[in-house]
Amino acid sequence: MNPETILDTLDIAVYSKDTDGRYTYANRMVCDLFGASLDEIVGRDDSEFFDLEEADDLKVNDREVMATGHAVAREERDIVRETGEERVYWTIKAPLRDASGKVIGLCGVSLDITGTTRPR
Repeated sequence: MNPETILDTLDIAVYSKDTDGRYTYANRMVCDLFGASLDEIVGRDDSEFFDLEEADDLKVNDREVMATGHAVAREERDIVRETGEERVYWTIKAPLRDASGKVIGLCGVSLDITGTTRPR
């Protein structure tokens, strides 16, 4: 079984982005959320899918991972542009590096926790 089949089976968003914040990969869960195919997502950034003026947690976290080269694990509040729906995710993002160790993007997983109480 190939890795994409496994990632598409999970009920969690899995994705990667380049240093400009453009998607380089998105699993089925992301495609369903955005109402777009993988081909329609790759090369586009979050401003086309989320209302970043209303909620920019994901951009703040992306910039931190890119700038520091360290992973983050925290809650993100997002507003889906197409529907105006607010979603809350427990998100883990980590840097992707080239062979020399330079950060060339990030990968992440985001679990939808909207309406749930996360133990502290």
